[in-house]
Amino acid sequence: MSEKKLGRNYRIPIFGISLLFLGVVFLLQTLDVIPWGLWGTLWRFWPVLIIIIGLSILLKRYNPWLVSALVLAMLFACLGIAAWQYEPSLPAGQTTKSYSEPLGNLERAQIEIDFTAGSLTVNSLSPSSLNFVEAESRMSNGDGGMRADFHQQGGEGRLRLSTGQVNRQFWDEAGLSWEVRFTRNIPLTIEVESAASNLNLDLSELEVTSLRVNINAGNCRVQMPSSTGTTYAYIEANVANVEVTIPDGVAFRLKADVDLGVFEVDENRFPKKGTYYMSPDFESAQNRIELELDCDLGRVQIK
Repeated sequence: MSEKKLGRNYRIPIFGISLLFLGVVFLLQTLDVIPWGLWGTLWRFWPVLIIIIGLSILLKRYNPWLVSALVLAMLFACLGIAAWQYEPSLPAGQTTKSYSEPLGNLERAQIEIDFTAGSLTVNSLSPSSLNFVEAESRMSNGDGGMRADFHQQGGEGRLRLSTGQVNRQFWDEAGLSWEVRFTRNIPLTIEVESAASNLNLDLSELEVTSLRVNINAGNCRVQMPSSTGTTYAYIEANVANVEVTIPDGVAFRLKADVDLGVFEVDENRFPKKGTYYMSPDFESAQNRIELELDCDLGRVQIK
């Protein structure tokens, strides 16, 4: 019996350890503890994976918890060295492009934005502007860019903005930056799809009746509309840091599903009632926002 125990092989949970390490790294990035550009340095430590596999084979007769701790220590040592060596890249050969569409006889518009790996800012045009949209795209080395597809039928317009083909790595923080401004004179529905990006959506002066945001791995700040009437919003975030600001004087109701993350709500303004956080005057308010939030692994702040 004792000989069998001595010859027993243990299974080292390499896959689970790797998922744990990646989850911690993504969480630190969404909390702005370490930069997204760190991946450009961290990938150079890929030979450590071969060392880990070798250790799991050589030490398979030992306590798996001890070996797992050793593997995690090696991975976090690589993370620490990568953070020490990391130097953010500087923009080189930056190219700027502009895009605009006149307001004309538009009465309402649907907007889709598909944005990847960079910085996106959305806000409003001046009340006197004759344009429906004005956008500026800044790129390093001519990579990526902005593709615009606009159609109008009668008084309704449909605009889709998307990133062009990007030849750089997604961790290149110096790459892509958009600033998009919309008219505040007609109702808008806005849908944003984003990955590995920083989003700053200032909708406070826009008439947004419907908002849908899907962000994977990044940061998202949303300033909600202040005088639209009723705005319906849905935010889905995975491995992300989300901050939502409700303007003073606007009623609010929130239904939230947050897993493995930090969740903060200003309950002085929005006390919990059943499954909702909501303003006491939500049902009777002239301007109100109804938000459904689904977040996995990240931080959410509602204020």
